[in-house]
Amino acid sequence: MDVLRQDLRFAVRLLFKDKAFALTTILTLAICIGANSAIFTVVESVLLRPLPYPDADRIVTITDGFPGAGVERAGSSVPNYYDRVAMTDVFDSVALYQNSGYRVGEGVGAEGVPAMNVSPSFFKVLRTSAGRGRLFQATDAEVGHEHVTLFSYAFAKRQPGGIDAQVGRKVRLNDVVYEVVGVLPEGFSFLDPKKAVFVPVAFTPEERGEDRRYSQNHESIARLAPGATLTQASARIEAVNEHWVSQSGPMKEALKNAGYHTMVFPLGADLVRNVSAALRLLWGGVVLVLLIAGVNITNLSLVRATSRLKELATRHALGAARSRVTRQLVTETLLLTVIGGLAGLALGYWSLDALAWLGLSDIPRANEIHMDGTVIAFTLTLAVVLGLIVGAVPALQLAGVNLNVVLREEGRTGTAGRGSRHARQGLVVAQVALAFVLLIGAGLLLTSFRQLLQVDPGFRAEQVLTGRVSPLESRYPDDKALRSYTARVLDRLRALPGVEASGVSSFLPFSWDGSSSVIMAEGYAMRPGESVVSPNQLYVSPGYLEAMRVPLKSGRYFADADNENAPRVVIVDERLAKKFWPTGNAIGHRMYLPDSPDDVVKPGPKVKWLQVVGVVGTVKMKGLEEGENARVGAYYMPAAQNPPRNIGLALRARGNADLATLTGSVNRALAEIDPELQMFDTFAMSQRVEQSLNPRRAPMLLSLAFGVVALLLASVGIYGVLAYQVSQRTREIGIRMALGGDTRSILQLVLREGVLLVGIGLVGGLVGAVALRSVIASQLYGVGALDPMVILAVTAVLAVAALVACVGPARKAAKVNPVVALTG
Repeated sequence: MDVLRQDLRFAVRLLFKDKAFALTTILTLAICIGANSAIFTVVESVLLRPLPYPDADRIVTITDGFPGAGVERAGSSVPNYYDRVAMTDVFDSVALYQNSGYRVGEGVGAEGVPAMNVSPSFFKVLRTSAGRGRLFQATDAEVGHEHVTLFSYAFAKRQPGGIDAQVGRKVRLNDVVYEVVGVLPEGFSFLDPKKAVFVPVAFTPEERGEDRRYSQNHESIARLAPGATLTQASARIEAVNEHWVSQSGPMKEALKNAGYHTMVFPLGADLVRNVSAALRLLWGGVVLVLLIAGVNITNLSLVRATSRLKELATRHALGAARSRVTRQLVTETLLLTVIGGLAGLALGYWSLDALAWLGLSDIPRANEIHMDGTVIAFTLTLAVVLGLIVGAVPALQLAGVNLNVVLREEGRTGTAGRGSRHARQGLVVAQVALAFVLLIGAGLLLTSFRQLLQVDPGFRAEQVLTGRVSPLESRYPDDKALRSYTARVLDRLRALPGVEASGVSSFLPFSWDGSSSVIMAEGYAMRPGESVVSPNQLYVSPGYLEAMRVPLKSGRYFADADNENAPRVVIVDERLAKKFWPTGNAIGHRMYLPDSPDDVVKPGPKVKWLQVVGVVGTVKMKGLEEGENARVGAYYMPAAQNPPRNIGLALRARGNADLATLTGSVNRALAEIDPELQMFDTFAMSQRVEQSLNPRRAPMLLSLAFGVVALLLASVGIYGVLAYQVSQRTREIGIRMALGGDTRSILQLVLREGVLLVGIGLVGGLVGAVALRSVIASQLYGVGALDPMVILAVTAVLAVAALVACVGPARKAAKVNPVVALTG
């Protein structure tokens, strides 16, 4: 211990003396370790940390799919839920849930809050107990007994009387009286920590009927039974699926062609399925930056150790063992890396505040992101390991040097310099290669993002204000009341100054809601093996498509005459029109919505016939890159013929009208019609588009930042090695000049060496990029993982940066005075 204290005191004195080296090392490490700790905090919180439920690894999500119909993930149906509840051999418990919202309270003071409708078994699956009162019981899911509710801890805390006053309280939810039977424990959340209210779902006999088996309107989670595996659960469900498909009569072939199946995934992995690859890619990128920093510091340590050979040889001559000298070098490096690691932790903790700006606050489990003991231990361990490695390299280099010879060389360190030259050159090559890989990744993500920005969403988002209103069932109980309210809203909004067009829709693009349903065309003959399709289904008013500027390709938009008393009509998008009428005009043809499973094969007497009156452009509904959320086209029906309760508003402002001002005008207009109904989920349509890009924007911005840091570090490494070699070869350069060498030849000598190092590094980097192409391919859109333009651009940028780094040492070499070099 005394020896360690001596080494530390001596290291502090030496590093204080060599402030430039110490500060450079600490700042480099602070930046790189800070980035690493911040990204690892996100990765550990979102991907690696278990869900905050007991035995969370036993919780699974269950979802049905109809890929042939364009529905990869459809959720779960009520009949399927009851079947799976009975599978006690593989499931301990099964639950359904639905995201929703409620107005809590009454009158103008009522508050709209996010909520969740759940089966009573929901909390059993998650193994959650009540913080106050009780949880839901099986009887709460019986029709007529479902008017009970649970409050989240945070919501209950801000209610009158606080936490302890809520149980037994009567409260109005959507103007219906409910009893608060319990408060959930502090810290409990599922998917969204903002969920304030939980309400039990009660299913009628009709909803449990066999004809609803393929109406997947809920999400499902389950807890595996003791000893049961994921594979066993999947096999058990598929066996039951096969039984029901075989019993489905006319639907049998359609279900097979649609590829109907059920998927069972671990809940934790399923929640982050859309961000897992991107986060791992980011972590890999920041690790590469840290490696480059480590290489740079190793190079600096080599140079420093070489310049200290005289001092180290003197210590050895005075009795210090070689192992003691080596330990001193490692101690100095460890001290620097630990200080850099601590500074990096502080910087990483502070950087977590930037998550919202980058859009990472929207990712699953974002509310759980915090720096814990695992992150701190990992970061400090990383700093210690880095210190040992960086300290060991010059120590190993020192092992090959005869310290007694160094003393006899009267201060010249040419021998040691020649001995470490190849090591430093190899480190520079590694820096260039790693920087090349990082820059390729950044370039590909940037190009991909630019390609995504060029995607036409099918509408014009600028100057469009969107929001929602949800008329209460207690006050607007039927279609007539909803139709009247919607008409009054549209008349009032269209009269507002600055409104060019407005309309309502059951579904706003780039939002969380949506509906799809099977639709068929009269006379369309499906090919053998062809599946029915389930396109997006929207109910819209006249003015909606115009407000969104969805282009009309043929026919007409909806008109006020398309009301509840008029013949049923439909507008289809180009994609759906090409499916059913690939060589002809869709206008005037008839379509129908199946009223029963039998109608899918052959329309029965009760089907709803719709005449096609228009064809519009295809609209992106879930994002510029829809992925698994894509549907096979869309069809629109008049809102007056089936008025939605969840009303989406779209208003196009004239010219450059301010949307914030328009929002205030809309809220005042809505209050004039019904003071208790205000617009929520209010966004400019351009904001919705921007938010949909967050999963792509954050990795792109961070990778660019990592690439810039890598480029700077590699450039500094090249400059440092060449500058040091020029200083070590001053005598040689003087001799060359004395023998007739000119400035040009000296410049070429240094530049040639720099170009050679960069060239080898570029080749190594290209090999690395090829090896890692599959890792980044999944994160790209519209660009290949080895896009030649990106490779050429990155090569050019790195080459220019390297050339600039080479110029300084080369010019210094060319200015060497041969007389001074030979006599100095």
